[in-house]
Order: sequence, then C-alpha cells, then structure tokens
Amino acid sequence: MRLIGIAAPPSDLQILVDKVATFLSTQGSLAIISPLAIENSPKQIFSTYQLDEKGNWSASGGGLTLTHLFEKIATTHDYAIISGFENANLPYLSIKGSSHAGTSLMELTSVDNLDTDQLFLKLNTTEPFETLDSLIHQAITSPRANEAGAIATFTGRVREFDHPSDSPTTRLEFEKYAGIAEDRMEQICSDLRKRDGIFEVIMYHKIGHIESGQNVVFVVVLGAHRSEAFKAVQDGINRLKDEVPIFKKEIKLDGSFWVHDRP
Repeated sequence: MRLIGIAAPPSDLQILVDKVATFLSTQGSLAIISPLAIENSPKQIFSTYQLDEKGNWSASGGGLTLTHLFEKIATTHDYAIISGFENANLPYLSIKGSSHAGTSLMELTSVDNLDTDQLFLKLNTTEPFETLDSLIHQAITSPRANEAGAIATFTGRVREFDHPSDSPTTRLEFEKYAGIAEDRMEQICSDLRKRDGIFEVIMYHKIGHIESGQNVVFVVVLGAHRSEAFKAVQDGINRLKDEVPIFKKEIKLDGSFWVHDRP
C-alpha cells in the first residue's frame, strides 16, 4: 500500500484531497484517512463496525494509532490518502508554505497546478507500507494458488538485547542501495520460484528507523508442501542478508554504530 499525506491550507485541503482521490481511485483500491471532529469523537472504549449489503463499512472506537490503522487496511488497499495528520512521517503532497513532518513528494504553488500523472509516478517510487498479512494476500492471488498446500513465512524483528549484559538497542536505522537492492531481492525471488513445488516468493525489508520490538523483514513462500516451502524461506532470508545491499545502523543507549563497520 502506498501512503500519501496531504498538507494544505484549510481552504484548499478538501479540494486537493478530492482531486487526488478521484485520480487514485482509478488506479487501485483507495482508503482516505482523516481525523474525526472533536465533537463527533466516539466516547466508548470499544470499537464499533457498520457493514452494508454491498460490503461498505465504517468503524469507530479508541486506542488506534495511524500505524495500527495502516496495518488493518494494507491487505485490501493499494493507496491511502492521509489528511489532517501533518506530524506523521509520510511522503507529502503539499501547497507551498504548508508545514509537515514528513518528506516532500511534490510541492504545489496552488491546487490548480496539480499534475496527477507526475504525482502518480513519484508516489510509486516511495516505499510501500506492507505487513505479513498483506504479503500473504499477494501470494495467494498467484495463478497457481489452487495447487499450494503450504504458506511458509519468516518475520525478522528488532531485538532489544543480543545478550543480557548488552546495552539495550533502542532502534535500528536501515539504508539501501536504491535500485540495486530491489533488483537483487527480485533476483532471489525469481531464483526460488524456479524450484519444483514453489509457486510464489515475496520479500520485503523496511527502510528507515525501526524501533525495538518492531518487525523489519518478511519472507513469504507459497509452495506445494511444507518441506519445499520452509527450505525456500530459509534460503531466501539467508541470501537476502548476504546479497542485498541494505545497511544497518544500531542505536543503543550507550552509543551507535554501523553494523558493517564493527569488527
């Protein structure tokens, strides 16, 4: 799922959201996320969901963060527009002079200057938001999914301690060799797909700041049987770590270091 934040003056915000939504809805499934007005904010501590006969749904409740919401909708949406959350770390389409805490995807002098084709090209160069469930969903749409008897997965997470005596790791920072990293990862997937009994292989590695306890890398394999699927998962993650140029910086309470520089 690709995320795009919108930052604009109040007079332009809804117009810009509508323009982007009208375009992106022709490119794939779209979610629009915006804050509830305070007076309409639900008071209950539980969640409520409404679903009509056409499958349209809405929900309200409490205790949900933007990241948790992204995780809930990533499986069923290709794009998400987020407005009213200028403090979120997202790629932003903005009107010049509007502040936000993310990266600049495109800055306009006015709403009328929006080039949706150029925006679409830029948006599709951003890092997608993926979860294990969204990757499994991609795998089971394989043309040969009806031959598969196994889905094997690997999830790598940021551990706080390598050893009980270590200083705690607060987060990891990942950078990639853009273009090369994606090509290497796809080559590994392609190689594994050629094996007998393997129908689909998908890999995803997060980039940027990943906090301790959060997931960072996924491998999903759709196979005929568990033995082939588990072997492909193991070989896949081992090759990813050995061959894909993704660089890791470890931030601990007592200092930080790039892992590849440490003796």
